[in-house]
Amino acid sequence: MSKSFKLITGVVLAAGKGVRMNSQLPKVLHKLCGLPLIYYPLSLLSSLHLKNIVVVLGHRKEEVKEEIAKEFKGVNFAYQRVLNGSAKALESALRYVDTPYLLVMCADSSFLDKKVFQKAISFHISERNVCTVLSRESPSPSSLGRIVRDSRDEILEIREEVDLDRKNTLSLKEVNTGIYIFNREELSKEIKKINPHPKKKEYFLTDIIGIFRKKNYKVKAFKAGEREAFYSVNSLKDLIEAEKVVRTYLIEALIDKGVRILDPQTTFLGPKTFIGKNSIIYPFTFLENNVKIGNSCGVGPFVHLREGTVIGDNSYIGNFAELVRTRLSSGVKMKHFGYLGDAEVGSKVNIGAGVVTANFDGKKKNKTKISNSAFIGSDTIIVAPVKIGKSAFTGAGSVITKDVRGKTLVVGVPAKKVREVKNV
Repeated sequence: MSKSFKLITGVVLAAGKGVRMNSQLPKVLHKLCGLPLIYYPLSLLSSLHLKNIVVVLGHRKEEVKEEIAKEFKGVNFAYQRVLNGSAKALESALRYVDTPYLLVMCADSSFLDKKVFQKAISFHISERNVCTVLSRESPSPSSLGRIVRDSRDEILEIREEVDLDRKNTLSLKEVNTGIYIFNREELSKEIKKINPHPKKKEYFLTDIIGIFRKKNYKVKAFKAGEREAFYSVNSLKDLIEAEKVVRTYLIEALIDKGVRILDPQTTFLGPKTFIGKNSIIYPFTFLENNVKIGNSCGVGPFVHLREGTVIGDNSYIGNFAELVRTRLSSGVKMKHFGYLGDAEVGSKVNIGAGVVTANFDGKKKNKTKISNSAFIGSDTIIVAPVKIGKSAFTGAGSVITKDVRGKTLVVGVPAKKVREVKNV
């Protein structure tokens, strides 16, 4: 199967404005579980190790290109100068395709499991289809086009939402996901025959199905199962539903790996959140992307771990705490409300209730370093940049403005040395 993937170019259609989003931001840059929509199809295609990936850009193309470049290397770009429909978008990409097959995706819709695509590609090649449409059952109303079949159960056409009446919507349960596999040779010949839609004046890629059928080309649907996680985003309401789908998929994957999540409905995370085995995530916890939690940790409830935070094994972060760009070693306890920003914390450190790092001086973010086995008393304010030594103690309510030596107790505002601490 892996050899056949080298015969495929992935094409992502990302040129549209996304008018129904009612937003100044290009649709493909709207965040879904903390990452832009365009991240998901590109991540999936990258995982398949295809020969080539082409993204078709149009609306605010430089912004979208810049965002893609942050995460993905080696992506090629095609440009749709006139935003006149998905067929013209795909046509603009064909000059960059030198493989026998294309896997085409709209940037705003995707299955989350690459196994769906592996099976669909195998189906397309083994069945010798000219076009394979990925479809799924959707009994509720949808903005997706509906699959229309003939009396022999063959695909006759894909009917877009603009051409559906209420009767069609209720009777046609199978929807087009906006994902296709094409043979390049036949597609290149026939795509030019697509005419603009009489109402929308756009060139719909779905019209290629009818053209293929008239040529007696083999067109099949690969229908995904009900349990296959899928999303499609055309509006902000769709984005809310997509967030639920993606989050559920991510949480279930973590549970399967031995992470205990007490309330999935109130746990928020992204595809680049990493949690170790035997860790427990309590309700109302927000874990951003690029957060790493070790093994056998406890996090929450009401905790916000922001990007760049790393939690070592056997650590506990409790109620109403926020951490950002902070690295904790193993066995750290921060069981009560507080804030750590730009901090490096050693092993077996105790962080008392109400501890805050004052990491921003109005111009730049400054770092705090807390060494192993230090004890930070309740309501301590640490004014960065500062270092607190090994096994040092800070008294409750202290304001730390200078480095604290190891095995030293400091107290006061500003904190001053009271005595050395022995037997620690």
